[in-house]
This record gives sequence, structure tokens and C-alpha cells, in this order.
Amino acid sequence: MPYQEETIKTIVDRLNTQYFLPAIQREFVWKPNQVILLFDSIMRGYPISSFLFWELTQENRDKWEIYQFADDAHSDGTQHKKHHAPYGINQLTLVLDGQQRLTSMLIGLKGVYRIRKPRAWGTIAANSPAYVLYLDLFEDPAPRDDDQEFAGKPYYDFGFWSDDGQPVNSTDHYWFRVGRILDCHNDDAFYDLRDAEEAKFPTGVTKAKENQFERNLARLYQAIWKDAAISYYVERDQDYDRVLDIFVRANEAGTELTKAQILLSMLTSKWRSCQAKDEIEGFIHQLNEQLPRKNSLGLEFIMRCCLVLTELPVRYRINNFTNKAIADIETSWPTIRSAIEKTVRLANSFGLDRDNLTSANALIPLAYYVHQHPKVSFIGDSAHEVRNARLMRQWLFTALLNNVFGRASEQVLANTRRVLSDGKANGEFPYAALNAELARMNYAVGFTPEIERRYLQTVYPRAFLPLSLVYKDYLWGVTPHEQDHIFPRALFAPDNPAFQQLAPEKQQRFIDLSNRLGNLELLEDDENRSKQAKPFAKWINSRDESFRKRHFIPEDRSLYEFERFEDFIAARENLLRERFKEVLA
Repeated sequence: MPYQEETIKTIVDRLNTQYFLPAIQREFVWKPNQVILLFDSIMRGYPISSFLFWELTQENRDKWEIYQFADDAHSDGTQHKKHHAPYGINQLTLVLDGQQRLTSMLIGLKGVYRIRKPRAWGTIAANSPAYVLYLDLFEDPAPRDDDQEFAGKPYYDFGFWSDDGQPVNSTDHYWFRVGRILDCHNDDAFYDLRDAEEAKFPTGVTKAKENQFERNLARLYQAIWKDAAISYYVERDQDYDRVLDIFVRANEAGTELTKAQILLSMLTSKWRSCQAKDEIEGFIHQLNEQLPRKNSLGLEFIMRCCLVLTELPVRYRINNFTNKAIADIETSWPTIRSAIEKTVRLANSFGLDRDNLTSANALIPLAYYVHQHPKVSFIGDSAHEVRNARLMRQWLFTALLNNVFGRASEQVLANTRRVLSDGKANGEFPYAALNAELARMNYAVGFTPEIERRYLQTVYPRAFLPLSLVYKDYLWGVTPHEQDHIFPRALFAPDNPAFQQLAPEKQQRFIDLSNRLGNLELLEDDENRSKQAKPFAKWINSRDESFRKRHFIPEDRSLYEFERFEDFIAARENLLRERFKEVLA
């Protein structure tokens, strides 16, 4: 069937009455400025790309999860409303390509966009007032400068205004709520609306403004009611695999629809035991917001875990998600979910969270190992759990520090999975075998001059990973701690007489060294507060020998004087260097 054309008014009236969204679609993600640019393109008569619809037959319409278009968008993210009952809908049609544009039209003409106030949190409606789309009908849409046409700026003066802060009309501006144009069901209704609005003009409006008003309002009426602005193709084949392939091809080239979202859509279309979209997105929210520490894990991480933990090809390609693969993931999902949650909780107990976990993919080998041993949490105090938790922590931290998952991560995941699979019978986390495999792949492992230099030159506040390796403790996520400057930062300021006496180049050297690993330690919160309340030399001399050994503080007390700071750093880096050799051997 050839492409068809319709007006915007006709198509918008079909949204949520005939046209709905399939579960494979993502959420509405456009920002207010994108909605404005779309309406500007419509007013200027620009093509807004074609649309792809899928018309279901009566016997197939109740086989698919369908969602309503959102008419109440939110700057924090907008979820579509699920439409549970497709019955009574004439020619049920699902939108495969174009939902962001169609949702934007619905919001601009019939809906609202809620924008959170700065520094306002919580779910109170007043924190996110509703904004509606207006057009300044007095504004001349001609380019304001020579570069505007090529700068992606709108010509027409659209703007979102809240109900509580509606724009004030004057002799220079006449703001018109865009959705009111829908009342102009014929030319006579348009003329009545135009005349009624002109009667409201404030005194002093110039003839030029009146003419501009009439041109802009007429153009809006033409664009919404009369222009065949929507060009669309209707797919009527009922073979879902064919339609899914069409959807993937239509959307995969887009910059905002990620491959992970397409893969989630494929799971959603096939799972029968639960609604994959709600289940997985809810799980991601739990991982990020409901565990003891906040995390920042995404859909791509979950999809990769699904591939690795179900022994599927690791390569992150849509073709790997065959019907059999999707069925395997569905069957294994309860154990996959459990392993992922245990792994994230374990990483949190190590002190890793959204602030310092530099690669989520580094957790996947640990999740695979945890998946192999479903009856163990590795947070308990049995000898087996403690021993292997320490090994997992050490491997994870060094993998993050050495940027193992910064390149060729798919191959790293495939190879580490093979090593873990080979060692499953032993039951122990194969720390040495994994490092041997990474070394074979030319990744840095052990303690090399390059690793030594990189670790010792780590600076605050990014020093948690190398710093925590030197301690025998490993549950830094359980005990609140802070990265503390051994020589307090307050000493490296002009109001310190000893600092003032240093030559300028030595002052800068001291400042640079003050933030390096050699001047950092991990202290519990209470201990750090007590330290801040005392002069440094007095405080450090009040610590016993066990404290100094635990934090690798040089024994030579003369190094505690501010003037010997460089020597203190050199001595402590030697102690840290020896500790790294021991830990990374």
C-alpha cells in the first residue's frame, strides 16, 4: 500500500481512540524545546518525516500489550499509561515509528508538560507545575539574524507557560494557547475565534501587529486543520516477527532509541510469565534507589547480564536475542535477578556505588560467579564467604583501576566467563586464573611500574579504589567512612604561617602532593571529625602504634612537622608501594 496523508487534527483525534503504542516502544523522552521545534517545523511547512503504523486484525488485537499516548509529560521522565482492554476499538492501530512526534503533538494541542522546579524534590504536584503550549501571535517569524536559519532556532515564538503564571498580553505580545485552534472545526468557527480574539486587543496595538496576528493565526489553522502534514504507511501483515524486524529497522538508526531499549521491547513481546518491561524497569529502580547505597545501573547492564548468565553469545547484537534465547532468559530470570541483586549488594558492601563504580560491566563476571553458587550471598561470615568475597573485591577493584572494561569488553566478558565456567567445580573464585587470562589479553595485572605510578598518583576524591586496597578491611560500604587528608587541607593555605614561608614553587608542590594518595587515608566518620578538631601534630602523636601501622603512617615522628611534608609523602608512598606489591602479587 502506498503512503497516505492526513492532517494533524485528524491524526491527533485518533490517538488513544484508534492509535496506541505497542509494548516494544520506549517512553516519551523529548524535552520541551524539542516539542517547540516540532511545532515550529509544522508552522513553517517543513517535512516532519514519515510515520509507520501497524493495523491489527480483530482476532489479533487482544494478543499484544498496548499503551496509551501520554498527554501529561514530566521533565523527570514520562511513562505511558497501559491500556488493558483493546475491545471496542475500531481498527486498532499501533505506532511503530513516530511516537515521540505524535506524543509531542498531543501534549502541545491537548496536554501539559510538567517541569520540576529547581531544587524541588518529592512527588508534591506543586513541585512540578503543569505547563501548556502558547504561541505569540504578534511576533514576526522572519529570521532575526542571518545565522538563525542554520542555527536550529525556531522562527515562531512558541513557549510553555504554567497555569499559575500565564503570560500577560500587551501591545507587543499576544499569547494564544495553541490547543484552542482545535475548536475551529470549519472556516466560520475560525473567523469567529479570530474576531473574538481581536476584540480583546489592548489599546494601542499597531496595524502591523494586527496584520501579524491574522497571518500567524491563519497559519496555525492551516497547519493543524488543512495541511496534509502527516505522511504514513500502514503495515497490515499480522506476522509479529516481520513487524518486529520492521520496527527494529525503522528505529535502530535513531540516536535516542538505544539498542538496549529495542532488546527490552523484544523480551516484552515474547515473555508470558510476566510483563518484561515493567519487571525489568522496576528491578532497575530497586537496584538504583532501594538498596543501602544509591547506584546508577542501566538497562544495558541488565541486558548484558542476561546474555552472560544464560550462556548465550556475549556479543551485544539484536540477532543474538532469538526466540529460543528470549525463552531461556525468561525461564532463568528469577535466578538472574537474584544473582544481580546479590552482586550489587556485595559491591555496595565494598563501598562501590554510583559515585565510584566506573564500569558496570566489571560486575558481570562477579554476577556470573554468584549465579553459579545461588545458595551463597558472600556477605556472610563463613570462612568460604569471607575468603571469596575478599578475592572478588580485589579482582573487581584492580579491574576497575586498570580499565579492563574500557575496551573490547565483550571479549573480556566472554573470556572471563569461560575461566569461571572451567573453575566452577572448585567452588573458589578463580582470582589467579582470571588475572592470567587478562594478562594473556595484554591487560595490566599484578604490580608493574606503570600500575605503581598510576595508583600512587591518584588524587582526591577519586582515590577510594586504590586506597581501600591497602587495608585488610573490605566492607567499607557497611561502615561509614571518609577519604581523609592526613595533613589537613587547611594547612595548605596562606593563613598558615609555615605555608606562607615557603617559596611559591614549593607552595604549589605541597598543594599538589596534599591531594595525592600518599596524603590520604580512610577514616570512620566519627574518627575523622575528632581529627579535624585538633592540631595535626598533636593529633597524630596521640595515635597509638596500631593506628599508624593500619594507615601506613611512617614511624619517624620528625616527618610529622609541616616543613617535612615532602619527606613524609615519600616515606608513606614507600610503605604503600610495599603494600601494593603484597596485595597484587
